Amino acid sequence: MSRPPPAEPAGRNPEEPDPTPRPRRTSRQREAGAASRAVTRQLLVTAAGELFAERGYAGATVSAIAERAGVSLQTLYLAWGSKRQLLRAFMEQGLSGSPTAVTDDSWAELARSRVSAGLPPESDPQAIVHGIVGFFRSISERAALGWKLYRDAAAIDPEIRADQNELASNRRHTVTAVMNRLPDSALRPGLSREDAIDTVMVVMGPESYHLLVEQFGYSLDRYERWVTQTLTAALLEPEPNRSPGPRSGR
Repeated sequence: MSRPPPAEPAGRNPEEPDPTPRPRRTSRQREAGAASRAVTRQLLVTAAGELFAERGYAGATVSAIAERAGVSLQTLYLAWGSKRQLLRAFMEQGLSGSPTAVTDDSWAELARSRVSAGLPPESDPQAIVHGIVGFFRSISERAALGWKLYRDAAAIDPEIRADQNELASNRRHTVTAVMNRLPDSALRPGLSREDAIDTVMVVMGPESYHLLVEQFGYSLDRYERWVTQTLTAALLEPEPNRSPGPRSGR
């Protein structure tokens, strides 16, 4: 015996739609679509990086990048907008591990946290300098190609040159955040914090990395030792019993 249909609320016409709001749930299809777009964007950054390494910025066409990523040209433009934006994403990924962390303005704080996480709370100034150098060594290695691409492309593309200048400004912002771990009392007499930041910018700059590692053939370990010794001598107040450190070989 079938049950009768439930009674309608008093005063409501059963033929009219029920105006009672129902709880809204996030669409699984929408979540899947967002995840798919993120995967596609990452595939394009990876493909762009491979072709930039093989052909340079000018030689890596958007058609070739789309083909390498296995997507249509329209998908590339929808995902990133232009080859210049792909270069920016590739550069940011080399710096931070994320293709948008620098643009999102989260990289400087993340960098500061990563350096601090690798140091004991009461680290001496030399240990702090060594921690900063080790952190930037890993970035220099990952981002070397990106800086080289920007240097070459900026010579012929004003928009890329503007991006390069912005990235340099962001790099200084990151160095400033990381250097906050080093107290003013540890700096050499007469050396301002601004001058100390500028010193790190030059000694650990992409130009120095390119010259020493790529042209002079320094190993990464030798490069790290040289930077550590140079910054220790340039930044820190001398201590009577401080060892100048071992001489480094190739």
